[in-house]
Amino acid sequence: MARKHHHEPQPGDDGFVPMTHAERRAHADALTRAHEGHQCAERADALCQAAEYYAIVGDHDLADHTFREALDIEDAEPGSVQAYYASFLLDRQRHPEAFAMIAEARKLHPEDPDLFSVIGEALAEHGYQQQAARWFTAGLVEQLGHLTDLNVEDLRHDFDLEILARGRYRARQALDLPIDHIDTMVQELRETEVTPASTH
Repeated sequence: MARKHHHEPQPGDDGFVPMTHAERRAHADALTRAHEGHQCAERADALCQAAEYYAIVGDHDLADHTFREALDIEDAEPGSVQAYYASFLLDRQRHPEAFAMIAEARKLHPEDPDLFSVIGEALAEHGYQQQAARWFTAGLVEQLGHLTDLNVEDLRHDFDLEILARGRYRARQALDLPIDHIDTMVQELRETEVTPASTH
């Protein structure tokens, strides 16, 4: 029976879910060794994940150092490390540094919708609703080329578009901006989520 444990995910493995601080630290330590010696995108991703776990366990200096190590990897997904590092910096109340990272991410012309969401959510969470709305909008434009043909079915069938549109809607609501055609689609989505039981 003992052999079964051999197949369970270990710290550093994709399927490993750390539940305690000790496991989180072990997972982070293992991730910092992943793809060691290679300047590849996978190494940058592993370092960003490690940094986030270090931040969770309260080792912010090590988290900062690990993010900086990831920044040096030229083959990283454009804007990826900057997005996650900016989120960390905002959480640490290091806003000028965070904005410098966000500006750097923009210059790298990111294409991954997740990065626009990460930056948008981080900005919104720290009260920068206008900048957040811009990032969510930019993410939609990056995915679609333009916003005129976007319809509610696109949002229903594309999770990335839905996340961006919802984030944009929340930021625009916080700014008290008038509803536009994308906000209307998000409202439509929200209405269809209401269960029949609650409408009486």
